[in-house]
Amino acid sequence: MENVKIEAAPLTTEELTQLRGILERDAIRRVVEGYVRGMDRCDEASARAAYWDDGRDNHGLFDGNAQEFLTWGLGLAKEYSGHQHVLGQSVIAVDGDRASAETYFVHYAERGRSPLPNVVTALAGRYVDLLERRDGEWKILDRVVAIDWSTVWRSDERFPGVESFVPGRWHPDDAIYKKPHSLA
Repeated sequence: MENVKIEAAPLTTEELTQLRGILERDAIRRVVEGYVRGMDRCDEASARAAYWDDGRDNHGLFDGNAQEFLTWGLGLAKEYSGHQHVLGQSVIAVDGDRASAETYFVHYAERGRSPLPNVVTALAGRYVDLLERRDGEWKILDRVVAIDWSTVWRSDERFPGVESFVPGRWHPDDAIYKKPHSLA
């Protein structure tokens, strides 16, 4: 195959502005992703890194300082046998060093890998975030969790062969923290 050299025209001012917006929105989305990964793996450092120390979080059952929420939330998370957030679309608007973001999510939590019955809860909603950039870094300053629906499933069955898979574990014992898969 022949190498083809493509001469690119310099970016226009408008294109540079658009590119800056894409980079800002990507950085903000990564903050939200870091939070859910931290909560799902009970990785305290990752979860805490998403919020400013003076940040607030209204998670319904908890409404107050975000760092205190994380202490409470991570303690609660470890009572489950497993949980996972699935993120959907984000609508992000940046205005200087502040941004608003609405990110859809579904949170699944399992109690009862054994013995049966297995109980799985699902909570679906949106993270309504105010983020702030300080010293070039974006973090959540204020979060309100809006819930759109929820349900609970109970079952005396398990997925066939599930015991053959590597189980998800909390930090630092999960596969993602082990070589060669480590992202740390």
